[in-house]
Amino acid sequence: MSRGIAFVGLLALGLAAQNVLHYARYKRARREQHRALQTWETEGGAVPTGPSQSAAQVTPEPVRADLGA
Repeated sequence: MSRGIAFVGLLALGLAAQNVLHYARYKRARREQHRALQTWETEGGAVPTGPSQSAAQVTPEPVRADLGA
C-alpha cells in the first residue's frame, strides 16, 4: 500500500515538473515572439489594425499580362 502511494506521489511530482517546464517554454516563446513583432513593427513591416493588434502587410499579387486574351 505504501509503495503505491509513493509511486503515485512520484508520478504527481513528475507531472508537476513537466507542467512547469512546459509553461516556462511557452512563456519564453511568447516573450520572444512579442519582441520580434515589436522590432518588426518599428521597422515598418506591419500595419496597425486596432489598438492592440497589427497585421502583416500583404504584397499584392503581380498583374498577369494576359488579362483579356
